[in-house]
Amino acid sequence: MISGSIFGLGTILVDHQVYMEHHPEADTKGEVHHDRYQVGGPVPTALCLLNQFGFRTTFQGQWTDDPFGQMIELDLLKNGINFVAPVAHPKSKTGFAHVWVESTTGRRTIAAYRGSHPIDDKHVAEDELKNHDALHLDGWSAPASIKAAGIIRKHGGKVFMDLGSPKPDLKDLLKSVQFLNCPASLLDRLFPDENPKKSVQKLLQLGPQEITVTHGANGAWHCTESGIIRRQAFAIDANDTSGAGDVFSGAMIYGTMQGWEPAVKLEFACAAAALKCRKQGNRDALPTLKEVRSFLEENH
Repeated sequence: MISGSIFGLGTILVDHQVYMEHHPEADTKGEVHHDRYQVGGPVPTALCLLNQFGFRTTFQGQWTDDPFGQMIELDLLKNGINFVAPVAHPKSKTGFAHVWVESTTGRRTIAAYRGSHPIDDKHVAEDELKNHDALHLDGWSAPASIKAAGIIRKHGGKVFMDLGSPKPDLKDLLKSVQFLNCPASLLDRLFPDENPKKSVQKLLQLGPQEITVTHGANGAWHCTESGIIRRQAFAIDANDTSGAGDVFSGAMIYGTMQGWEPAVKLEFACAAAALKCRKQGNRDALPTLKEVRSFLEENH
């Protein structure tokens, strides 16, 4: 097995998850069955998976010394993720999210506050970055992300990004990204008058050499200039879809770092995401490498 090290830079926050039978309509009330807190964010969740798969991981984000910030540091330490100490700002506040999970379907609705201060590009941990094989981004703190991408590529590393929503300076950022993941819904937001295939072609022209597009129960695509590979989603009973895209991205990073062919790593990532959806949360629900391999064997 090829080992590696991944540096992640992006959003980190604390999710307050509440579980309800159905999402209530506006101006109505719904009964909460139970609730829980967890640390979330696309990059740290992917790093937790990669750490579990045997990679060395380091995270740089922004939080402060409040109860949520303390929860974040404990979570990173518990999951074996090294981290760069955040730069303190007066009146800063750690990010948080309210996550409503529909128990009957696993669907979720999220309202998020990403934190009061982005990462300043002058605080990018250059010395630490040089000691890693790849960088994983979510597009948050665009100037810092662009600088970090430049550093990692200068030293021969790979740059991945999980893009969930439009970001400032996106065109400049994509010039440095080699492997991009995004949900199908983002294509509609970026290119509302284009069909998905044309939208992907436009994104490829901006810099990435490979793009994966996730579409929930409809599966996922792997896209390059050479063409598109489509993969159906695995049929499962979803318990909680929160973090499924983060896990998919982490699994795609793993497959890419292994040097796998596109179809192989796409199937692997779909399997990892499916297994995550069987359980609640985005830490205890993460599948092991053995579980993913066994699942694939059972479904062939």
